[in-house]
Amino acid sequence: MTANMQEVMSNHTSTADRDLVLSGVASARVSLGGREYINFAGSGYLALGRLPELREAALNALTSRTAFSCQLPSVYGVVDEAIRSLEQGAAKYCGTEEAVYAASGYFIGAAALASIETNDAVLFIDDTAHFSLLDAARLSTRPVVPFRHADADSLAEAIRAELRPGTRPIVLTDGAFATTGRVPPLDQYAAVVANYDGQLVVDEAHSFGVLGNHGRGAADYHGVEGVATIGGTLSKAFCAQGAIIPCTARSADHIRRVPPLRAANAGSPISAAVGAAAIRYMHAHPERRERLSELTGYLRSKLNAMGFDVGDSPAPIIALRIGDRDFMEGLQRRLFEMGLYVLLSNYVGSAGATIRCAVFADHTEADLDALAEPLSKL
Repeated sequence: MTANMQEVMSNHTSTADRDLVLSGVASARVSLGGREYINFAGSGYLALGRLPELREAALNALTSRTAFSCQLPSVYGVVDEAIRSLEQGAAKYCGTEEAVYAASGYFIGAAALASIETNDAVLFIDDTAHFSLLDAARLSTRPVVPFRHADADSLAEAIRAELRPGTRPIVLTDGAFATTGRVPPLDQYAAVVANYDGQLVVDEAHSFGVLGNHGRGAADYHGVEGVATIGGTLSKAFCAQGAIIPCTARSADHIRRVPPLRAANAGSPISAAVGAAAIRYMHAHPERRERLSELTGYLRSKLNAMGFDVGDSPAPIIALRIGDRDFMEGLQRRLFEMGLYVLLSNYVGSAGATIRCAVFADHTEADLDALAEPLSKL
């Protein structure tokens, strides 16, 4: 089972996937219990897992005696060659001076807050933000104020009510929300905080690699990279492990000293080699991201035309709420029997239960039609 699929299986409830052996990478096809399914579960949206470039990167790392894990972070005066190569490639991809590798995307919030001055800040956080951002906000010891999900007016109201003289707002949000695929209006957030010398912290876990003109995420998509500190998870679209925080050289020094990064294992050099290969590939092949966008638009338009309100998000995540939970469990089971693997999610933002469908770059229109056709009969 891949890391992407392990995450999915642990974070989501499903009537169909229990006790079944899952094999294969996160892509348009997956094997469950020895049977092949058209797959709409997971988060490896670019479907890079089968590419020979990534397999060769992993094999080369193994045969060159690369360590399985790097136990000492660079703050101790050591540099792992594979991790450093990933950081340099990520900085080039993101157009920044530096990039810092973290062993887990869960560290993004803490690392991002460490990279900016927060002593004079009040933190404003989307009320359905990922656990990692909420934990980072609490650990920062700064005042934390929630605002309504993806609502710029609510953010503005919260800032007016809670921002004290001499302080500035830092807004924490996901770049694309994991369950619904909703992309927050970061351009509106940037306009709200502009008069307060504010800044955005964006966890691009589900948007890094798939959104924006350069594939850097929601801040890229909305054109607000100048006022946003972002972190991109590698275990989603880039099918590796860990995370990247693009930043200035000065910020990189601060980030590498933040307790979660300094105290934790520095990460896997083998996975770093895979991540570097994935970033190189996507730098050279933006058409793969463009194809994913086309497929996402195709399915979303089809479902909207059928009467399902699935919105217009550019993210390759489509959420369906149809009837009550019992109805959705039955629907998931029927789709599963037809060879279609979807998840019934109870993750963050699911409102109790949501059928979550991911689109992959190696899907075909016929795959998407196969999902839409039984839904059209509801």
